[in-house]
Amino acid sequence: MRMQTDKTLNLLLSGKHPAIKKYAGKQVFVIGDKIVPLKVGKKGFEDFRQLEKQYGEPPVVTFVPLPGATYILFIQ
Repeated sequence: MRMQTDKTLNLLLSGKHPAIKKYAGKQVFVIGDKIVPLKVGKKGFEDFRQLEKQYGEPPVVTFVPLPGATYILFIQ
């Protein structure tokens, strides 16, 4: 499952995933080949728990960049 999640993340972050236009500029959960928009408040937490229960591992939360945009990531 983790390999599929990594593949989906790489495609999203590189702008090559077919769903890039739908999710560009948004935060999403990624698990396997499934992409779920991150909702605000309790609904987002419920989605997280449901995906974790369904797939047996927690989903990855990521920001999908806009096509052509440059982002600089600082990690401390």
